Amino acid sequence: MMQCKNHVERVAIERCTGCAEPFCGDCLVEMHGQKYCGSCKVMALKGGEPIVLEHRTRPSKEADEALKFALIGIFCFGFILEPVALIKAAEARKSIKMDPELTGAGKANAATVIAVVILTLWILGIVAKVSKAG
Repeated sequence: MMQCKNHVERVAIERCTGCAEPFCGDCLVEMHGQKYCGSCKVMALKGGEPIVLEHRTRPSKEADEALKFALIGIFCFGFILEPVALIKAAEARKSIKMDPELTGAGKANAATVIAVVILTLWILGIVAKVSKAG
């Protein structure tokens, strides 16, 4: 769970449109259909239109690894690599949720979909071979 930037004892409900920092409901104000913290609200009022400040981001290492494992698992060792991809993707989603500077949610989601599909195909293939042999 994210904590409010201003009130660490409170759970953040949303991120500010301007700075992308997490805030509780008491710290956000809705303007022009967007939610802003106190600092960004002042800047949005001066400009008259909603502004979005760029903030520093970095890619999630876990999301990259999850996608790599999922893609490699398509071609070899899928029964081993796809579960690893699922675990890495879950870790990536958790870390992305906790850190607003991390990106890669799309990669984590893609890795999850690929891993589930390929793992299902591996299992169906094994079941088909076992039932055919027996």
